Amino acid sequence: MAHISHDDLNRKLSAAVKLVSIGSVYKHYKYPLRDYKVTILAVQEATEKICVIYKDISEPDAPPFVRDLDSWLEKVEWEGKAVPRFVLTSNS
Repeated sequence: MAHISHDDLNRKLSAAVKLVSIGSVYKHYKYPLRDYKVTILAVQEATEKICVIYKDISEPDAPPFVRDLDSWLEKVEWEGKAVPRFVLTSNS
């Protein structure tokens, strides 16, 4: 696989920041009582996909999590409805 240039990866990251706000808090459709804070966007080296790195701020000992941007933004079926996987609750 040919690698994408750093300039192109940085352009992808800049575009992603318009979709997922770093420092903001989101809710996950399965866990509405938990708050997840986006800490940074990053490039997954092996696939060159943009990923969201986030933490469950409702749990002091929660580890950071990584989810690719496409998965973060997708709608999923929940209780018979198409709902966003994550919903923004407060901006940074």
